This record gives sequence, structure tokens and C-alpha cells, in this order.
Amino acid sequence: MTERPDAIRVAAVAKTYPGKPPVQALHALSFSVPAGEMAVVLGPNGAGKTTLFKILATLLKPDAGEAWVAGLRLERARAVRAQIGVITDPDRSFFWRLDGRENLRFFAAAYDLRGPAFDNRLQELIEALDLGEFIARRVGSLSSGQRGRLALARALFHRPTVLLLDEPTRSLDPAAAGDFMRLLGDYLEQHPRASVLLSTHRLGAVAPFVRRALVIVHGRLLADGPPEALIRQAGLPPTATRTEALAQLYAHYTGTETEYGR
Repeated sequence: MTERPDAIRVAAVAKTYPGKPPVQALHALSFSVPAGEMAVVLGPNGAGKTTLFKILATLLKPDAGEAWVAGLRLERARAVRAQIGVITDPDRSFFWRLDGRENLRFFAAAYDLRGPAFDNRLQELIEALDLGEFIARRVGSLSSGQRGRLALARALFHRPTVLLLDEPTRSLDPAAAGDFMRLLGDYLEQHPRASVLLSTHRLGAVAPFVRRALVIVHGRLLADGPPEALIRQAGLPPTATRTEALAQLYAHYTGTETEYGR
């Protein structure tokens, strides 16, 4: 069997923020995500998850270590950005006075998608993500679920090979979070070489799609592997569902509970 190449490879990446005292957000973090795999990053607020995502998206430089995305060193920022789709907080990443189509037109231009190429891709996403009912409405008037779908459309517009999704369901209700993950799952079925690194506290929504979990606490990678295998390694009782497995792992490594089953 041919080994899949790494879509993401992180080698001893570290980051410290200046202050009195300085805050070390990441401690020599190392892991890889093969092409075609979805991995979920679990950890409490302040664990270093957003720092990691910003580094991989070339928005922040690490202090030490190296990383590659889609086979490209992060120093090749322009080339990396052409290969990735990024979602942070949909409520803060759009122009709220513009409508959905105008927002997507603006972001698509960064990938040189204009004219007929833009129109054709927009129509594909309108149909795939059911955007038709609100694509012409101002973003500020949309529900959180509609903004979540629009954020997914923006991330997928240029058909990226790697998706970096930092709390994409943060502001969504349980039903909208489930819809978001199903739409993401559809994209992955259509693009089997696409890879996803996703952070979330909404375990119920992501559980059906996750085959691998990474647990980060205080900037250190404490666990990495299939949820059921990690349960056995930690000596925890077996669970009936993957949602329960993820919730149990989160509580075991962080000492706190998250939005279990939602």
C-alpha cells in the first residue's frame, strides 16, 4: 500500500508571546496529518489552538521549529495560502454591510477568480450549500447558521487541498453545527484528497466525521490518535459512541467538561 503524503507536518513548533512574564503558547509541538484525513484538535481556551492555526495559515511566525502545509514550507506564504481554506469566527470575518455575494466576490478575487469563473463557482456553491435564500442579503442581517454556511463557501471557493477550521461552529446552535459538518463531509466525499484540521468544543457535531483526535493543553500535545485507541491507552472505560469517547478524553486530559453531545 502506498503511504499517503502529509498534508500538514509540524516539527517542534514553539511560540512565546512577550509579556511580564512571557506566555509560551506552544511547546515544541510535533504531529502530522496525512492527505485525505480529518483530525480534530481538542483543548480548553488558552491551550494554544488558535496560535497553532494562525501559524499554519501563515498569519503568525513560530519562534522555533518548522511546518509544512500541502508539502510547502510556511516561508512560502503566498503558495501556502493558495492551497488552504481557513475559517475563524464567521461573525468577525465578513463585511457586514455587504451582501453574501459581494463578500464572496471580494474574497474570491484574492485567488484571481473573477468574471465567469467566479459566477460558475458561486452557482456551484449556492446549490451545494443551499445559499440561495440569503446570498443577496446583507451579512449583518443573517443568522449565525447562515453566516456559518457562507464562511464554508468562502473557505471552499478555490477548492483548497487543506482546510484549517478554528472553532467554525462556535456561534452555531446544535442543529446548525450539525448542518455545517454534513456540508463539510459532502465536500470531503467529493474531494477525497482534501484534508482538515479542525478545533471545536462541539463534540456531538464533529464526532461522526472524526477518526483522529489531538489533545492540546497548555501548548503541549498530550494525546494523538483514534478516539477509541486513546480511551484504551488512558485506561478509561469503553464508551458506546464516539461523542462519548471524545468527551471522556477531553475531561480526562483537561480536567473540565465541554459541550458534551452537542
